[in-house]
Amino acid sequence: MKMLELQTGLFPDAALVARAMETLHAGNAVEKADVTRLSSDDEDGWAEVARAILAADLVVTI
Repeated sequence: MKMLELQTGLFPDAALVARAMETLHAGNAVEKADVTRLSSDDEDGWAEVARAILAADLVVTI
């Protein structure tokens, strides 16, 4: 399964979810995308995030 870990900085329990995601790495393709540093006008950055979301079977937002 292709999974995307979308790091947003929005959730206070993000560290717990990130640790849980570590257990899913075996046997799965896990990509990480950190959007906390993207500015709203970074068209290339957001396009890359959109491509990663569309390519993933599962998106986990933390």
